[in-house]
Amino acid sequence: FNQLEGFVVDASFNFRHLLGMLKQFATEIAGAEEVKFTTGYFPFTEPSCELYIKHEKMGWIEIGGAGIFRPELTLPLGIKEPVLAWGLGIDRLAMIKLGINDIRYLFSDDLGWLRKSAVVI
Repeated sequence: FNQLEGFVVDASFNFRHLLGMLKQFATEIAGAEEVKFTTGYFPFTEPSCELYIKHEKMGWIEIGGAGIFRPELTLPLGIKEPVLAWGLGIDRLAMIKLGINDIRYLFSDDLGWLRKSAVVI
């Protein structure tokens, strides 16, 4: 699978800022109309969450995880500010944008299907 990773370092940012950024990614990049978050566990971040988008055919699908890096990772590097981090599944974002319900179509060699499929940039 393919994943997009990112992080932001800012003394004024907190977990609510992270949730806001994730929601903006989901609505503007994937065109999601409904977004939800659940608590998650990732060993390098605390608090952590998982991001879900409502797919019209598949229901809720997870598209990524995120959190704030734990201080024991950032302090040895001299970083005292919160580090917001995320990883989003590009393949799942493409599924939502294209309106498909099977991730295997993204890697299809079926020329008939490919010719009928929309091109999204």
